[in-house]
Order: sequence, then C-alpha cells, then structure tokens
Amino acid sequence: MTASSADVLRRAMLPLDGSIAEHAPAIVAAYGRLVPAHAWPQITVVDFTAGSCLLPLIFAWRGVGRLVINDTAARSCLAASALFGRRRLDLRRVRQLVTAKAPRLRSHVPSFHFASDYLTEDVAQVFDRLFYARVPATEQPVYQYLALRWVLGFVPSPESEFAILPTHDYDMLARDHEHDWSRYIRRARSRLSVLMSLVADLNAAIDRVAAARTEFHQADMLTLCGKVDYGRQAFVIVNPPTRGLDEYVIDDQLAHSLIANRWLPLSRSREGAAQFWRRRVEAALRRLTPGSHALVWGGDGTLTWSQCLRVWRRHAEPVVVRRVGRGAQAPGWAILEKRS
Repeated sequence: MTASSADVLRRAMLPLDGSIAEHAPAIVAAYGRLVPAHAWPQITVVDFTAGSCLLPLIFAWRGVGRLVINDTAARSCLAASALFGRRRLDLRRVRQLVTAKAPRLRSHVPSFHFASDYLTEDVAQVFDRLFYARVPATEQPVYQYLALRWVLGFVPSPESEFAILPTHDYDMLARDHEHDWSRYIRRARSRLSVLMSLVADLNAAIDRVAAARTEFHQADMLTLCGKVDYGRQAFVIVNPPTRGLDEYVIDDQLAHSLIANRWLPLSRSREGAAQFWRRRVEAALRRLTPGSHALVWGGDGTLTWSQCLRVWRRHAEPVVVRRVGRGAQAPGWAILEKRS
C-alpha cells in the first residue's frame, strides 16, 4: 500500500481516542509476512470491534476477499455502513443541502435543542441538514457519516473532549481568555470549504474499497462470535473494551446522542471489567480454525500485559508481539496463530 493510499484511508476513518489506528500499518505489514498477499482474496477478516474502521479499510484496499465488520457503538457502525456502502457523496447535493433556505428534511428534533452546550445553532443545523436529508435509503449512511464527521471536527483532537460553550456569540468566544475558540470559529464560518474537503476525502476512500464483499453487524461480540462463519482461513480482530464501558466521555456521548436524536445517558456494562474482557476474548479465539490468525490488544486496562498474554496463549500461539512503550505497564498488540 502506498503512502498516499494510507493517507486517504486515514482521512476517511472515524477519529477516535485510544484506538489502535496508529498501529494499523504495522499490523497489516506483520500479517503480510505471515500470509502472502496472493492468498488474501481467500481470507476472511472479522473485526469484532471495528472502532475507527481503519483496519477494515486497509484490508479491503489490499484485496481481502471478505470482511465482517461489527461494533456495538452506533458511531462506528455508521462509519462502516458509509465507507463500505459503495455510495459516493454528490458534491452538488451537499452544497444545496447546506445553502438552501429551507431544505426538505426527514422529521427530527432539532439537534441544537439538546446539544446546545457543545454546538452553536448554525453548526447543529448543518448536521441536521445532512443527517436528515431526503435521499434514497441506500445513500443515507454516507450523508449521515458526513454530518457526524462535520461535528467531530469541532473537537480539538481525538484525545480531547468537546468543550462547553460559555456563549453562542462568536465575537465573545474570540475574546474568551480561558479557552482558545479560534479553530472552532474558523470551522463554523468556513462550513462549505470544510464540507467540500470532507466529501473529497470520503469519496476517495469509498472508491478504494468499493469492491470488498462486506457484512455489517451491531452486536455484542460475545453473542456474534457464535454466529459468524470465519471461513476456511481467517484473520480475526479481537479487541473488546477492557473496562466494560463504552460511552464514557462526552465526545462519544454527544456523537451517539446526535445519531439517536435525543440526549443519551452514559452506559456501563453490568459485568466486571476483567470478566467482560475475558469472556469475549476467549469466545472469539475458541472458534479459530487451524491456520487462521487473530489480532489481540491488551495491557492498557484492568488486566496487565502478562495477564492478557496468559489468556491468549490458552487458544493460540503468539507469532508477532509488539509492545507500545516501555515498562511492565506498557500495552501492546500481538498476532496469534492457531496451529492445531
């Protein structure tokens, strides 16, 4: 994969805090040394927690024959449906939706009514005009993902959260001494150029992965892994949350609230974090067939790296191991091989 293609796919992925996206090129390269590229059209890639969707994007671009993409998070499922839905964004339609005086939209509660702590009214209106556009059902995901990417651009970085607005007056925001709102203001006032750039990025990625045969799911991997056919040879991506908690910061909560069209409460699994992680990892690894591989990540949550390694080794042999950082507490990823 060329550097330019990597950049294209990265610009289209869902920006997330704490994702393994930055390690995706190294992971794909390591798998390529285990399984030669000429065999990839016969491989099934199963991603139980797709997150940013960058790994499925890269594997699709590299010619994997079949993808199974899952996540319990609505934001990730929307990203997958848009990026692998084979429907491009129409630049003229986007421009018309954003600039029309009163576009015809599907029925909804104005997002500003429940998101005004974080979004100014004009920013929320752009989201609504795209997310609730009257377009064919097959095209809705890509316009909705464009709307989501528009809003997520108002977070300073994937590692930070939405900031609470002290006022909706841009001139007053510019004079705020406690927070730098300059990036927020520039983006809000340059909505057309920002959206045109996003359209180009998303269409470029969609063009690169349009040939992939893809299945979509939105289910707890503990339930799903017993139903999904791994195929004869698979690369199974197993990376459940280690704290049993999904919508734990405001950017996730706001994104899911916008998708649901109402303010959602925070949610937490009723299982303990260690039990949550172990049950899902073991259920997925238990079904690996000889000759198949799995990608696992651990060491940055409730369980230490050594504890994670002991769980993984019950089911397959680590053939690639990479630690991220130094010391006993450093997390990392590994590729496992099922040998018998």
